[in-house]
Amino acid sequence: MADRIQELRLLVQRASRSRPHLTSRLEKGAFLLILRPIERLDGGAWRVGSEDGLRSYLISNDVCECSDYVRHGKGHPCKHRLALMLRDWLEENCDRDEAARKDVSK
Repeated sequence: MADRIQELRLLVQRASRSRPHLTSRLEKGAFLLILRPIERLDGGAWRVGSEDGLRSYLISNDVCECSDYVRHGKGHPCKHRLALMLRDWLEENCDRDEAARKDVSK
């Protein structure tokens, strides 16, 4: 788990350097990923817990129901969508790295 948190920290730093205007949302997305529930639903939708932990938001077809997404419109990288993007990146890259380490140790 500590390896994934460190990888998440590095990922947020790299993404923030290339997209400084998203730094706050990336950090909040990382917070959601670590400390709030993220649940895959039927039909490919997701439910992501809110920052305050009192509610959650539905993300379906890359559209989030949070007020930030609704205010800014289609394609906006709200913290809930970024939490899913960070999750997907970590799953893909950390799983690949773990598989490579297992192959080397054989």
